[in-house]
Amino acid sequence: MSILLGIRIAFAGGRESLARNALMAAGVAVGVLLLLFTLTAMPVLQRHIDRLAWHRTTEVSPPTAPDPALWLAVTDRYAGRDVIRVHVAALGPRPPVPPGVDRLPGPGEVVVSPALAELMRSVPDDQLRDRFPGQVIGTIGPDGLIAPAELVGIVGRTPEELRDTHGAVEIRGIEQPGKRISLYGFYRVLISLVAVLIVGPVVVFVAMVTRVGAARREQRFTAIRLAGATRLQTAALAATETAAAAIAGTLLGLLGFLAARPLAASHVTLGHGIPIFVEDLMAPMRQLLLVLLAVPVLAVTTTLVALHRVHISPLGAHRRVRRRSPHDWRLVPLVAGIVGVWYSEKAQSDPALVETTLLRWVNALSPLSILVGLVLAGPLVCFWISRGLARSSGRATTLIAARRIAADPYTTSYAVSGVALAMFVATLLGLIAAGQRPIGGDRRAVLHRGVVAVHVRDVPAASLAPIMSSDAVVARSGPGDLVVVRCADLARVSDLTCPLPASLDGPDPQPAQDLFVVPNLSGLAGFTEPGPEAASLPVHTVFVPTDGTLAAEERVRTLAAIAVPSARTETSGELAARTTTEFAWVDGVLPPAMAFVLLVAACSLTVATVSALMERRRPFALLRASGVRLGELRRIVLLETGLPLVITALGGMGTAMLVTYMIVPVGEWELPDATFFAGLGIGVLVALAVSSLALPLMDVATRHDSARFE
Repeated sequence: MSILLGIRIAFAGGRESLARNALMAAGVAVGVLLLLFTLTAMPVLQRHIDRLAWHRTTEVSPPTAPDPALWLAVTDRYAGRDVIRVHVAALGPRPPVPPGVDRLPGPGEVVVSPALAELMRSVPDDQLRDRFPGQVIGTIGPDGLIAPAELVGIVGRTPEELRDTHGAVEIRGIEQPGKRISLYGFYRVLISLVAVLIVGPVVVFVAMVTRVGAARREQRFTAIRLAGATRLQTAALAATETAAAAIAGTLLGLLGFLAARPLAASHVTLGHGIPIFVEDLMAPMRQLLLVLLAVPVLAVTTTLVALHRVHISPLGAHRRVRRRSPHDWRLVPLVAGIVGVWYSEKAQSDPALVETTLLRWVNALSPLSILVGLVLAGPLVCFWISRGLARSSGRATTLIAARRIAADPYTTSYAVSGVALAMFVATLLGLIAAGQRPIGGDRRAVLHRGVVAVHVRDVPAASLAPIMSSDAVVARSGPGDLVVVRCADLARVSDLTCPLPASLDGPDPQPAQDLFVVPNLSGLAGFTEPGPEAASLPVHTVFVPTDGTLAAEERVRTLAAIAVPSARTETSGELAARTTTEFAWVDGVLPPAMAFVLLVAACSLTVATVSALMERRRPFALLRASGVRLGELRRIVLLETGLPLVITALGGMGTAMLVTYMIVPVGEWELPDATFFAGLGIGVLVALAVSSLALPLMDVATRHDSARFE
């Protein structure tokens, strides 16, 4: 009976009740939508690793078929996109077969991905098609692709052809999915930070939404108590009203997630520049069910906790329990986390402590302690802000805002805690990335426009006749991993200056190294000028100048692929775009992550502002009737949210600076550029601006009829 009555009350309160429930349902829907997309992050990475499994096939891969095969996999390029070319030759009737195809292509046969087949039809053969000699007999299915637009082809060869090909190996099986994501060291901490960064503000947002109109609900429940309802029945009515909106919002969030998956998948590339499969963007079933159950429970729990503050009797809400002022113990988790980071950094220099269980626990718990500490310390900081406001100004609006914050610093803090977490993680990543960038600017070597570097590594010069020209520069492999090349010739195709370094040992990276080091072709000790015996040395890299057009560069790639199937090529544009530091990805990941979190934080601030207006409608109306101007009332609300927002954001940034100063060597610690901090500041201002969109409601909420009939 209480449940049915609660549902009826939820929708029988007129336009205000419907608007409140609609806002609650919409807020919960947004929260569920964001949570479900957050839960897809790790599964997407895992599915990506599973799809990449057969690309990692080597001679040590576990057997998967009775007969062996010869295998040569090469990552080629076309117009800036990766092109995977796999040469295979069966050594028996039942060789291992990659996923997505029914059988290995035989000599003179080729199977390609649908995207590669379409691309081959649209460009001249001498730019791409000739790299895959043979007749195309079929396409690779989705199980063998990492993304719908992946460019990959499998070329069938004879065993004799591959045995004479440099780089080919004999395999007994295809690498199978099952390799799990291994997160360790900084990356484990990083994933934890990002997870809390995203999930934390969303949970706060859902909790804030469910408190909208709490004061008006308390008045209705007082009337119900006067009619004879018990406290348990009143709580059941409140829970039913919230649960109805929360369940509706949860279902809307699930439907929105399913509808938005294609759009989201089209923007997720995982570093390959091509969108992933839509079906890969799915949260695990257990976690999905947990969210669908936990969000309504969280909403109901928040309502019951808020209702617990008011002791409702048949005579009305006669006693509102004032929350205790926050105590200094709330700083303990934050301080403990910072001390843990300091201890962990100091212990790294002691071999006896590096592998201890204590240090592993400290490494795991210190970042979490800092994040939890930032949230717990928020109410205490807001309480200090209220005292500072009250002492620094005698204006009525400032004093009212200070008293409001002091009366409930917890609600004020939770509304802005998402921004504090975002500022902490963003500043932490920015400082670490700044410390990893080379001091003195980017020192990357740059090829001249139109030059194609063909990396062949230890291939006889006779095999490279098709790409040799009078102006080509040949670098050879010398003893002791030295590159034998005339510096004057290399300076003709790049911006390097002579002399070249005889040794690459030392902490400072050498620009000349960039021209010769590509994935899977490492091992470079230094450079030496050619001597009389240089002509007999194997070729390491050939630099082929072209006219700079895409067609000319791709023709050189095709000739190199035909002459030496294992060749790796790189153009001047690709070399310039290659990442310079391990943390350069932060520049691409951080802006959308920050936009996401600040959007959620802005929504939380907006909901907090709307809730404050609804709960204090009559006091604001009385203040306006007594002569307080509308602009002053809006200034009160802005002070209540804006000042704690700025102070907590600065606190998060300061904590990140302190942490990174302890973990980054002093010589490498440096601040990001001004644009980074300008971006953070603009983000905070945008969050505040979004929350101020609710201020026009102040005019409607504080009209004189609100004071007469409330």
